[in-house]
Amino acid sequence: MLLHLAATAAAGQQFFELSIRDGKLLGDQRVIRVAQGDVVTLRWRTDKALTIHLHGYDIEMPLSPAAPAAMQFTARASGRFPIEIHAHGQGGHKVLVHVEVHPR
Repeated sequence: MLLHLAATAAAGQQFFELSIRDGKLLGDQRVIRVAQGDVVTLRWRTDKALTIHLHGYDIEMPLSPAAPAAMQFTARASGRFPIEIHAHGQGGHKVLVHVEVHPR
């Protein structure tokens, strides 16, 4: 399913608002699609402190319910990359959403 919630595309800029509640991504979006070369900003909100990791780009980010956090990257590598919650000491990792980077 394509994520359209608060997504904008202007000159290779992609912006997405994402919210996590009880360890799950709100809504039914499971794939974020962007083009290679796009600058992607994922703005996260969460109800609990946790750490997320974008595989393939090796970006790890702590999230806090105190304030939204922005994960920004240039989509250089094409492919399908999971974003997981890293539940250190709590039974492993959980995929929230996939980022698909399509060649231009």
